[in-house]
Amino acid sequence: MSRIRLRLGQLFGGLCLALCSLTAQADFAADITVRLVAPGGLAFDTTPIDLSQTVAFADLASGVRAANLGGSGDVSDFMMNDERVFFSGNAIFIRAAAGDFTGGVSTTGYLGANGSPARYEISGLAITGQAITGFTAYAFDGFATSGFTGLQSPAVPASLVQLTSPGTLSFDLSSIVFVPRLGGQSGDYAEFRIDLMTTPVPEPATWLLLACGLLPLLLRRGHAP
Repeated sequence: MSRIRLRLGQLFGGLCLALCSLTAQADFAADITVRLVAPGGLAFDTTPIDLSQTVAFADLASGVRAANLGGSGDVSDFMMNDERVFFSGNAIFIRAAAGDFTGGVSTTGYLGANGSPARYEISGLAITGQAITGFTAYAFDGFATSGFTGLQSPAVPASLVQLTSPGTLSFDLSSIVFVPRLGGQSGDYAEFRIDLMTTPVPEPATWLLLACGLLPLLLRRGHAP
């Protein structure tokens, strides 16, 4: 009887840990690298751009930010005032600003080439106890999920985003057209929120504990007269 109680205790412990992993707060678990790629360069300088900057785990909430926000580094040096890429919970936040106004159209000024768009490539995405399976994207001021948008096109913000692997996301910079704001073209911007969708993945130790409790009970049942 005591052995059965022990096995039941192990089984119960494994189930508890598994349930805890399902409900745990999803947070980024490691350093994240932001790469700025513009195969066609800029509207006023067609030299290709390929720069990267790694954000330490402890600094994810600050992220990569423009110099006027206190940022420094290869990607920060190319950012317009108030632009930034930062991370919180299981969400990526991007503020993109207008850098070119050719023909009265406000764009970032970053150019793609040969079918490859200008983009941020964000890699090293890992969430504790979770597997990244998809995303939802918004383009409302204040990184909100509703309200006023600074994005004129594309009509669907999610079309700018591509999950190229479970740990890497691409954000298209060359397809953005900004809504004209009252402050004039130099003040045009949009704020994007990308919420990552995940599936719980219990730690191997959790499955092991669960198996240790369940297997002996199954074996005992199989040998019962």
